[in-house]
Amino acid sequence: MLPHLHQILVVDDHPIVRQGVIRLISEEARFHVCGEAANWGEALDQVSTGTPAAVVLDISLGKRMGLDLIREMTAIVPSLRILILSMHDEMVYAERSLRAGAHGYIMKSDAAQKIVEALDRILSGGIYVSQRLTGLVIERPTPPAGNRPRPGVQSLTNRELEVLFLIGTGLSSEAIAGQLFLSLKTVEAHRGNIRNKLGLETGERLLEVAIRYTRELP
Repeated sequence: MLPHLHQILVVDDHPIVRQGVIRLISEEARFHVCGEAANWGEALDQVSTGTPAAVVLDISLGKRMGLDLIREMTAIVPSLRILILSMHDEMVYAERSLRAGAHGYIMKSDAAQKIVEALDRILSGGIYVSQRLTGLVIERPTPPAGNRPRPGVQSLTNRELEVLFLIGTGLSSEAIAGQLFLSLKTVEAHRGNIRNKLGLETGERLLEVAIRYTRELP
């Protein structure tokens, strides 16, 4: 292995997707996949004990969202470059990921065409998002009050998005509280905030929307 190769860690909980990404990256002589991980614990271990220059990270690992994982990894290695590769709507998650510390965001449907370009960009110190998001994410203007979009998923906080995602996977409020290390009262408050922001009158409608959001991703 030549010392100038960029060391890349691949983190995704789906083995087939993970192997596909590894194959795409390994076709480029300047990259070397130094490790792979399927969950939070493995990812943090690899970052702590390995020498990755960049991580290709799926933002959802099992029943957890990865915004906090971005922060944890960059706290361990501040110079680490992170490329999010996700099925989640870039209009909702790209800016949030960059604010959490990631350096790029691409949809899984674009991986075959864009992942090498994205890695080159972030490893050279740049930021990578799709063309349609460049202006929105990097230089988002504040629209006049009368032209602002109606509240929707974009209006949810990161924690509310995480709770919505977990509701959609079938977890109860008690299970969500345990997984996120929150009190049941706090989870119920998040559920109420989500219903208010999305204009949902009942818990049944919240569950319906959460399932659709979680399982029918683009």
